[in-house]
Formats: sequence, C-alpha cells, structure tokens
Amino acid sequence: MASIFKSSPRAKKYTILYFDHNGKRRKKTGTADKVVTERIAREIENRVALRREGIIDPKAEAYRDHEARPLAEHLDAYAAHLADKGRTRAHISLTVSRARRVVALFRGAPLAEIEAGNSATKELARAADRLMAWTAKARLSDLTVERVQAALATLREKGRSLATCNHHATAISGFAKWCHDTHRLREHPLRGVERFNAEEDRRHDRRTISLEELHRLIQAAELGRRHNRMTGPMRAICYRLAVATGLRFSEIGSITPGSFDWHAQTVTVTAGYTKNGEAATLPLPRDLAHDLAAYVASLPPGEPIFPFPRRGRGAEMLRVDLAAAGIPYRDAAGLVFDFHSLRCETATLADQAGISPRVVQRMMRHSTLELTGRYTRPRAVDIEAAASLLPSLKPSTPGTETAALTGTDSRPLPGPSSVLPATENATDDLAPKRNRLTGKLLPIEGARTQNPVG
Repeated sequence: MASIFKSSPRAKKYTILYFDHNGKRRKKTGTADKVVTERIAREIENRVALRREGIIDPKAEAYRDHEARPLAEHLDAYAAHLADKGRTRAHISLTVSRARRVVALFRGAPLAEIEAGNSATKELARAADRLMAWTAKARLSDLTVERVQAALATLREKGRSLATCNHHATAISGFAKWCHDTHRLREHPLRGVERFNAEEDRRHDRRTISLEELHRLIQAAELGRRHNRMTGPMRAICYRLAVATGLRFSEIGSITPGSFDWHAQTVTVTAGYTKNGEAATLPLPRDLAHDLAAYVASLPPGEPIFPFPRRGRGAEMLRVDLAAAGIPYRDAAGLVFDFHSLRCETATLADQAGISPRVVQRMMRHSTLELTGRYTRPRAVDIEAAASLLPSLKPSTPGTETAALTGTDSRPLPGPSSVLPATENATDDLAPKRNRLTGKLLPIEGARTQNPVG
C-alpha cells in the first residue's frame, strides 16, 4: 500500500512512496493538500494493480507519458545525450536549433520571425525566444514525414541552399531516431524523409591558390592589423598550421597549449572536436613547430591558443588578408577561397609533392580515397604544366614516319604475293604501293581510274 509523508517539517508538498508492478520502490511528489495527495496515491495503486495483472501494457503507458510531455523537453534530453557523447557545445546548439526550426516551420512560423536578422546579441535572443514560443506546444506525434518535408520545402522557397535544407533534415531525423531508440516513440516516424541533391545547387564551390599566392597571403597576414581579437602574426601562424595539418576551423579553435607534444613535434585534437569523433594526432613541420612553441610559451594553459571570434566563421577573418594580398575571395569562375580552402591546399600540395594517395588520405583523415580526391583541386595552369611534362612520343625520323602513316610514302612496301610485280621497263613511280595503315593498294600516280558509277 502506498504511503504519504512530508520529507521534512519544512517541506511544502507531500511525498508518495509506493511499489511498482515489478516490486521496485518508487517515490513521487504529491501536492501541498494531503487529501489530494491521498487521491493521487490511490490512483497510482490502481494503475500498479492493472499493470501487474497485465491489463495495462507498461510500454504503452510509457509511450503515452512521453507523448504528454512537450517536444521541447525531449529536445533538451537529446541535447544532454549529445553532450554525454562528447559533442561540442557549438555542435549541440546548431543541431538542436535546426531541429527546433523545422518544428516551428511546420507549425506555421514565418522563417523571418524565428531566424536572427544579424549577429547582434539582442537579435539572437529575440529569434531564440520566438523559436521557443513556436515549439512550446509541439508533441512527438507532430513528427511526420509530410510535415517535415513541407518545412524543408519552405526553407528552399525562402532561398536556403539545398545543402542547408539537408542539414536541417539530418538534424530532425537524428532526433526522431534517438526518440525511437530510447523508446519514446514506437517507431522512427521520419524514416522516409527525402534529401535534396545538393550538387544541383552548389553555391560555395571552393578553389585552391598557387604556392606563390599562398606565400603572399601569409605575408599579408603577418604584416596585417588586428582583426577582432586576432593579430596579424596570429593569423599568419594559424594559416600555416591549417595548411600543414589540414585541420578544420573548429578543430584549430579547440587547440590549447597542452595539445602539443614538442618532443615529438605533434599536435592532438580531442575526439569531441573532430568530425569523425576520433582523436587526431598530426605531425608538424620543424619550422612551424619551432614558431608555435615560441608563440604558445606565453599563453595561459587550458585556454585556446587562437582567440577566434565567438560568432562568425573563419572566412570573414581570411577575407581581410586576401584583400591585402590582392587575391579575390571569389574568382571569375565563381569559386571561393575560404578558411576550409586551406584544408584543400593541404591535399593539393601533398599531391603535387608526389605523396602517395593513401598517405594523403591518412593526412586528411578521410574514410575513402574518393573523398580525398574531392579535396585535391589542381588549377588549370597546373594541369597545363603537367601536360607539358608528359614524355614526347614524336618519331625519331618524322619525315619518313609521317609519310608512312598518311600512306604517301613513295617507297614500295614489301608485301605478300598479292602485290603486282613490276615489269622490267616499269619505273619505281609506276610500281604498286600499299597504305601502311589500311594495307590497301594506292592508285598509281598518272594513271586513269575508272569511275564505278559511269
């Protein structure tokens, strides 16, 4: 039988203590009214008895309880799950906000109302408040393929790229799958959500630059002014580190003085910050390791070595130095050079140095060689230069060989008995000849040919 009590003289509400259908002791908070709490306790006892007799399915009841909770609570639990897996705060925030945005859109929210118009703190807070308001009444049963597909269509109609739409689809589908895996939903409701072909709407194709331009970029950064909290020399050594290791912007942002092993001349990025979820230890060139050691020596331990801006991406920082170096951010072909292009430089320079594709794949930490090939982006002039380095196949006696290939060689060809023999009075010019390629007899110069038509 359930019992009710107050845990302490100062407690305002009563506590209900009971045993569930499995005989496990449970505790539930009641109300400040003892009579109402006793009524709740009796209701609990009735449900336990029905479960014990098999009249109520405990799983079905658990599904009903999860459905009664706001979807926002499940999203908070999903965020905690991602944190337990070691995901970064930025990754969790981006994933959950995308999932919330999809829910808000299929509930009728205007995109402009739930998205920040700029990066100002006040505007970000306003958009976050509106996003929470639009998703406050949503429930798990609202997650259907049709509604999510409609929300993705809205994103596309509002000018978002197909890649952005796919990122939102991944976020909400990942959340739904987790709800199914944790028995919050009977089945995965978004299994049929279709993604878009992002190749049809490429808006951010990257390019690489020449080695000379890369030197100019780093030199311009070295001599450049402070941008936000990054000085010119900071940016220069940051670019050098990005090209030497192929590390991504967020991975570099996680590096602290303790990430380096100066004896082995390596840098390690923890699993929580890498894309594949595995710790990465990468070697450093000797000159870069020497300069980094001098730079890091004066920095406080445990703090990131580069004070990257809290909002925005590395492209904004890089544009300052690109302009100073006279290198366009977007070229005539529409290809851009942003911070991630420095990672493309890593693969391209390694490929140009003749490093084995398998080794380049390991350097880039790619799962397949095909993916590494996407990062190897030679310029048109590099392809032309490579073509000029191919071995020449020109014949050693060009005049004779060319005439032979075209069938105009005047020398008689030694052939089988089918070749007509020359008479004693015949000259060399009247001797029958064969085309070296086709083997057919050539017409004798000066002789009349019969028109087969008439």
